Formats: sequence, structure tokens, C-alpha cells
Amino acid sequence: MAEPLPESHTDALAAAGPAIEAAQPFSRADLHLHTDASFFKYFKAANSRDSYNDPDEVYRLAKARGMDFVTFTDHDTIEGCLRFQDRHPSYSDFFVSVEVETFFPKTGHRIHVNVFDVGRPQHRVIDRKRRNIFDLVEYLRAEGLLYSANHLFQSYRMRQAPEAFVSTMLSLFDVFEVKNGSMAYQHNALVEDLLTAAKERRGDLALIGGSDAHTYPPIASVFTMAPGSTWKEFLLAVREGRCLSWGTEMGFTRVLGDVYRMLGKHYRSIADFKNPEFSASEKARHFVLSLASLPIFASGLPAAVLSLNYAKQIALSSSLKKRFARSGLSGSAEPPDEGASEGSA
Repeated sequence: MAEPLPESHTDALAAAGPAIEAAQPFSRADLHLHTDASFFKYFKAANSRDSYNDPDEVYRLAKARGMDFVTFTDHDTIEGCLRFQDRHPSYSDFFVSVEVETFFPKTGHRIHVNVFDVGRPQHRVIDRKRRNIFDLVEYLRAEGLLYSANHLFQSYRMRQAPEAFVSTMLSLFDVFEVKNGSMAYQHNALVEDLLTAAKERRGDLALIGGSDAHTYPPIASVFTMAPGSTWKEFLLAVREGRCLSWGTEMGFTRVLGDVYRMLGKHYRSIADFKNPEFSASEKARHFVLSLASLPIFASGLPAAVLSLNYAKQIALSSSLKKRFARSGLSGSAEPPDEGASEGSA
């Protein structure tokens, strides 16, 4: 169990919910972690993964960095979690989770959803229903599963008015990831401000955090705190909103370093011709496709794409912050227009 936080954190703890007392010991868990079970779906033919993290090393680092409980949230699969459990059946501090990609049926808007404490039969149904976010949420609620909306505006493209989008998301979710270690600070600040104001109005929202680590350095840099001596008690506290997020975003340069770190691991992995996981023909295909793509990666395209994405996050967050302030959705009041103030004086 992690040590209680110092007194400087008591205001944040009190804001997390009336049932939380500062003296109550808190447990910690990074609720957004990836392992080598996460594939990069856009280049899967070349065996490109979204993470090359060994699950045992992810677990070891999370524990070494102060996490009381550990889970993996790989993209649309729980196989990495299940294999880890098979190897370590005595680990009572580990639970199975998944990051599900789902879509709004009319607009195709992509949403990532973490589902916690999920079993294989449930995941089979989740995988069938995830093409439609309304069908997915209906099933998750029927099963009583705990689930969260991740990095709220990451894929937002103004296909519907932002106020309507937020209203719809609040009707579908009670748990929101408000601090994501891989997102820009401006995005996280907007989401946290928006959802904190919504929680003050509704009183039944849970605001959580996770590193979204795809490599080893960011693991446990952002995490969720909640009371509980077991992971089941911890998740119950999250479900009831008795939790808060903590930690620091990676920032652009570290995220960029992560991208090239994963590229390096990819090329090392496809050069391993002794890997028994694949047939000779599969290894040859992976090698040829990866070799053909090398000039693209060497040209700096990943850095350019990430730069544009980061700039988009910051610009969109700034625009939405002003819009939500004017509409009263967020807790931040829009600053008065100086020219208007002078004219009315």
C-alpha cells in the first residue's frame, strides 16, 4: 500500500468526493498501460505493434514506481492480460482490462473506451458490439462493467457541435479519463475543467488518469488514486467517484522520443528471424514490408505527423475552452473583453 499523501494534497482529495477523508490511505493504479499485445492496426501486415513492452517488465516497473494495483489496457484484446495471469496466478494485485475502439455510427467518430475487470466471454461480445458505441455501452451497462471514456477530444473533428458531443458523452459515461500522460497538457486541462464542472452539477462522475504508456519510461507517470486494500475495492471506489487523477504529462519531446523508440524496436523485432511465433513466409513478409517503409520513417514523417497532431490538440483545446466558457459548460469563466469594458466605463 502506498503511503498517505502529504497535507498539501488534502484539498484535491476533498474535492474527489464527500466520502473521502485525507487520513484514509489511498491506493494507486495506472489505469492506461500498453504491452506488446497491442498491435498498430494500420500496419499490422508488417507485424507492427503499438507497444513492444514486455508484460512482466511493465508489471515490475509499475510496482517499483509505487502502483498498488496493475492492469494492462491493450487495444481490443485481453490476451496479453490473460497470458500474464496464466504465468502469475498468485498475483492478487493484477486485474484484466482492455482499451476498446468504438464508433459513433452516423459520423464514424472514434472513441476509445477502457473496460476494467473483464472476462473472455464478455470480451467476445464487446468485440462484436464495438462497431457502434450505443450498442457497446448498452452491453457494458447490462453486464455491470466499469468503463471509462479516454482522451475525450483526441479524435474530435467537429462532425457534431461540441456541446452536443459532450452532452452525448455524459449520457453514455460516468467515468472519464481526465489526465492522459501522452496527451498535450492543454487537452487534459480542458477535459478536467469541463468534467469537474459537470461533476459539480451531477455529482456522480468519476475522474481518473493513466499514463497511456507505450514504452517503459512513462509507466506510472500518471495514475488514479482511490481507497481500497484490494483491486476490487479500488475499482468500487472509482465506480462511486471516490477517486482522483495525479501525475504529469510526458510533453511533446518525450512523446516524440517514444515514437522513434517504438520504431527502433519494430525494426529489431522484424530482424529476429529465429522468432518461433511466425512462419518463415510471415517473417519474410514482415521484413519486406518494413524494409519498404524505412525511407518513409527515415524522412521524418512520424515527427511531422506528431507535430501536426500536437498542434491540433493545442489549437482545438484553446478554441473549445473559450466556447465552453461562453456556454457555461466549463468551470473557467471567459475573461472580459478589454475593449468592451473600456467603452462601458
